[in-house]
Amino acid sequence: MPAQPDAESELYASHIHHHAVDGMGRARAYLTQPVSLDAHLRTCRALDAYTQRAGGSRWSLRGLVDSPVSPRDVADLLAFDTVIEVSQAPTVVDGRTLACLWTARNSPDRLPARHIRDDVFREIQHVRAYQRELDPVFHERALAMLGRARDHGLSLVCNDPFGDWGSGAVDVEMFVRLLTHFFYVDAETAHRMAHGHGYSTGGNYVFGMNGPDGRLMCVFVMAVWPWGLEPTYTIIDRTQLGPVVDLKVASVLMLLANALVVDRHGRDTLVIGEANSLNARPCIQAGFEPLRQVFDDGPHPVHTNVVWADNPLGDFSAPYGSATRIPGYREVPYTNYGVGVLAPRKVEPFHDTALEFLTAARS
Repeated sequence: MPAQPDAESELYASHIHHHAVDGMGRARAYLTQPVSLDAHLRTCRALDAYTQRAGGSRWSLRGLVDSPVSPRDVADLLAFDTVIEVSQAPTVVDGRTLACLWTARNSPDRLPARHIRDDVFREIQHVRAYQRELDPVFHERALAMLGRARDHGLSLVCNDPFGDWGSGAVDVEMFVRLLTHFFYVDAETAHRMAHGHGYSTGGNYVFGMNGPDGRLMCVFVMAVWPWGLEPTYTIIDRTQLGPVVDLKVASVLMLLANALVVDRHGRDTLVIGEANSLNARPCIQAGFEPLRQVFDDGPHPVHTNVVWADNPLGDFSAPYGSATRIPGYREVPYTNYGVGVLAPRKVEPFHDTALEFLTAARS
């Protein structure tokens, strides 16, 4: 257990899962049970102080609070003079309606320049417009996409922490190579994630899409948290795409995985995550809907449903494993994300199809 940001805080002792500042300058913390807004804000302040003492440049806190809150209220109550990120979505846990609240802050020099933030905002608006255009024909387009994948012999594999959809079916060594290269996850953590733990408090699924030759082409991680599920780490192995490069492999993989987890965890389960400019449209094709962004630059600035400068991405043109260290945010641009949620109604009809793709991998 890393050193606690506030050693005297009862909250940290009993209700928090905390990571020390990592190689990207981030201190990330997760509440393990619902708390009041006041407790959430106290934890934010303690985390902010800890991050500064530890030489970090970004902190984030994610967890459940007992009632919905306004992002403006969060910012005003914290009273920081630099941008606070706030993302919020309702969720039902054990029959109670709660709010999933994500709060974060970057140091001023890590926050992207204004023109970059404006570009991100415009890109997200384009993505939201694309989602509205796709909505009336989502089901038909999804059927066609899945049909092409089936015709080309693609199949679905899963390392399921519960064992029902597969165990050890995803190529672990390739998964580790992809995760360490593109997201700088250390090899030990990547190996643990391949087997269902090491990332989130409730374990994680690893889904994979295999090509007609049985080789892994794409991976997708779905993490289990107290507030629901987090889709994360969608990575295509560019060396294996070959003649099926136009099959929207990532979209197919996420759509099938989404259909499975919604059936298992229930349509009221919140599935909330982030998408960058590279995978925003594939996420929409898989049933996700971006949340509305609001940039309120008042005396206590707050940006809603966006994640600024979270991490670097590995070199897409370099051989896997060629990176020797994590580049800092002053060296390379760190990736920005928009926040979105899954629309269960869009993916529920494809549950049986997902099972068929799983069966195809075993035949």
